[in-house]
Amino acid sequence: MGDNSGQFVSARHMTFAESKVVDGKILPTDRVVIPARNEAGSIGSTIGHLVQTGFVPEQIIIMVNHSTDKTAEIAQMFGVTVHDQAAILTSQIVERLEKEYGVEAIRLKGKGSAMFAACLELERAGTPDDARIFFLDADITNLDEVSPIPLLLAGWETWNGGVRIVKLASLGRNNEGILASLGLPRMPYMGIGALQWPLCGQMSLRWKDLRRMRGATRYAIEMAMLMDILEREDTPAVFGEVELGTVLHDKKNNDHDHTVMYRGILAYITQLLQVDGWWKLHALTRQQIAVLNSESGKQHPFWAPAKTGNGVSTFQAFPLDAILPSVAELQIAPSTV
Repeated sequence: MGDNSGQFVSARHMTFAESKVVDGKILPTDRVVIPARNEAGSIGSTIGHLVQTGFVPEQIIIMVNHSTDKTAEIAQMFGVTVHDQAAILTSQIVERLEKEYGVEAIRLKGKGSAMFAACLELERAGTPDDARIFFLDADITNLDEVSPIPLLLAGWETWNGGVRIVKLASLGRNNEGILASLGLPRMPYMGIGALQWPLCGQMSLRWKDLRRMRGATRYAIEMAMLMDILEREDTPAVFGEVELGTVLHDKKNNDHDHTVMYRGILAYITQLLQVDGWWKLHALTRQQIAVLNSESGKQHPFWAPAKTGNGVSTFQAFPLDAILPSVAELQIAPSTV
């Protein structure tokens, strides 16, 4: 794959109207993963929506990520599978991540880390290769209107193996900053720009693809997944997106939060492009990842806008996303229970 690879990749797109006439079915092997941090106010309605959609509680996995509220206790009331990320990322695993990949324990606090922990559990459970894993954010306040699962199912039913990942297409949310960056000259990940909403957290993919993906600890997780798929796929259409019928409402980020988020994502991409002679995420050696993680773990001050939306910017330093290994390469043994 050369410097201009991925430029002409086209995503398959389904309009909302088209999705409404497709009746996709929830399968017994389907699983829904919900990373949740301090979502006590919404986790109950999120689980209730999934059950109404057709999932049984045993198919729903809540990965609680450093919460300080009652997210876990409320979720447990619904009979779903609830895990605490800190319990999944055992001292042995954390030690391996630091020793082999340069990921310090203090950096395992973001959304990507929660998704990684969920993948470890799916691996231990011996999840079938063709099982579909659905990811859903816990902070969507109008789930019943958006109804993301039927939209994702419509994509699977229509494309039937023709795509590696199905995501939701935006309605008024196009991730302009990322799309513009992907359009820079010689950007090898330009193909991801074929998606309207690359950073959407509502998506689904097969376990056989998910288990071999390298990820990111924080905000860059969705981009890391797309980059991995783009690198590995050898057919023109690798992404599928299904249009929303209404605007999705979730927690609103201020300019400060958006700046931190986009900085982290672009830094994740940039560090890969700086690897001498090789930039494919899935092909990096452990030593290369450890070096990159060591660099991204340093304090890199930058000017960030005030959280209040007015006033001068402040000089701040945040750790960047670390590259996480795939669960396949960690070789976690399936549970015997």
